[in-house]
This record gives sequence, structure tokens and C-alpha cells, in this order.
Amino acid sequence: MQTSDPSIFAGGDCVEITNLVSGHRMPLYLGSLANRQGRIIGTNLAGGSASFPGAVGNFCLKMFDIGVASAGLTSTAARRAGFDPVASVVVQSDRAHFYPANQLMYMRLIADRNTRRILGVQAVGGQGDAVKARVDAVAAAMHSRATVADIACLEVAYAPPFASAMDIVNNAANALENIINGFNDPIEVPEFISRLENDEARVLDVRGNKESHPFVNRFGERWLNIPQAELESRIQEINTEKPLMLLCDTGPRSYEAQLILRSHNINETSNLQGGFGMIKASVPDFVPQA
Repeated sequence: MQTSDPSIFAGGDCVEITNLVSGHRMPLYLGSLANRQGRIIGTNLAGGSASFPGAVGNFCLKMFDIGVASAGLTSTAARRAGFDPVASVVVQSDRAHFYPANQLMYMRLIADRNTRRILGVQAVGGQGDAVKARVDAVAAAMHSRATVADIACLEVAYAPPFASAMDIVNNAANALENIINGFNDPIEVPEFISRLENDEARVLDVRGNKESHPFVNRFGERWLNIPQAELESRIQEINTEKPLMLLCDTGPRSYEAQLILRSHNINETSNLQGGFGMIKASVPDFVPQA
């Protein structure tokens, strides 16, 4: 934290620091960083030799009733920095699904396609402490240039009041690994809605009949419902004249459906990341009213 004048040290909002993901310089106006930098400055003024390596840009905020946290780069920033970013989007309960206080959390995990190095993570949810804890865990690993495999096996604490047995952090990495390996061909909500409304693709909804019924009524032949458990026996009902976009509640069942369809040589499919949960959270007007 020593400036070009050896008698002057600087920290906090008036300095730029190194972004440990991109290598670029950046300002980051956070009291947490200023406090750590202040300790380093004090150590060095007292004759020590401490240093501040930089940061991955970890921050959090509360927006009305929603907790938001982010670390590292977004997909756009990663591309601008010269990476080839690929992302997974996972929707999952922040606690065990059977625990009364559970709420959905929405996480996006980004890695470089070639090196599989984690480049960024963003998450939102109703319980901000849970959101912050997940992003903090990934941010700490990013300081060591963690890969997708590292996050898939990241050790995080488990008890039903606090987390699922397979935490959303691990699942986000598992989904990202499936995408990079070519098993999961994903699509995100804006493109899903655009292709549906322009009749460029059809939807295969593998949820139950009750959940799918309003959309079948609205979109007619553009929205086919075959529950996932019945898919193998009803393959012949699927019209393959146009690409299929697969949807379930949060993504796992539609991913399994994609693998089933591929085994029947139906390959023009894409799996909606985050499923219906992501549509409901990000484009609520799209959901038919009861």
C-alpha cells in the first residue's frame, strides 16, 4: 500500500487494486477492504513487510427483501477480459427441501471453457445470510484459482436448518461441468421466451399435467406436456420438426429428459437453466394467472 512516494501510504476508496481474476486494475469501494488495507499500512509503518494481493470483487447488498451477492466477473466482463465464459444457472432451496424455513436461491456460476477456472459467481435469494455464505465460499476458493471440479467437491457444512445435503454451490458446479462436457445443452430464459413467441422452437414440459395445463392452453401445439416418468413410453408423440426446449420445475428433470431424448436420436434440444423457477422469478408476467 506504499505509493510512489515512499513516505506516503494509501488505502480504501482512493486506491486501485488488482482484480485477481482478470489481472486488471479496479477501484472497489468497500469498508471491508479498507479495514484490511489499513492494517497492512499500519504494519508497514511499524517496520513490517505486509502486502495486499488484490481481490476478486466480492460484495453483497440487500434490495428490499432480497439478498444479492457477487464475486469475480460476470459473463460479459469475462468475455471482455479475453476469457471464453460458460455459465450454469441453478435454482435450489437454501435449506433442506423438507425444512419449514427453506426458500429458493438462484445462483449463476461462470468458468472459462478451456481451463475450467472459476471466473465468477452471482446469487440472489430471500435469506441474505444464506446467499452471502455461498458466494463467500466460492470467492475464497477463487483466490486459489479454483476450477469447476474444485467447487463441485467444495466442503461446505450441512445440517437441514442451514443447507441441503448437496449444496447449491456443489450443484452449480456439477451443472457447469455437464455443460462443458457436452452432456447438457442449455438455454436461458430470455432466449427461451423469444424462441417460443417467434415459433422458432417447441416446448417439452416434463412437469405434471396440473402444472403444465395453463401453458398448454395458452400456447397450444407449441407447448407439449409429457411428465418425465412417462417420457420413454411416449417418445412417439414428440414432433421433431422444430427444436425442442425442455422445461421442468428447476432444471434437473429436464436435463434427464435431454439425455433420454438423445438416446432416441432426438438431438435438437436445449435445457432451460433454472426451469420454471427461473421464469417465475425473472419474468413473472409470463406466468398465466390462475
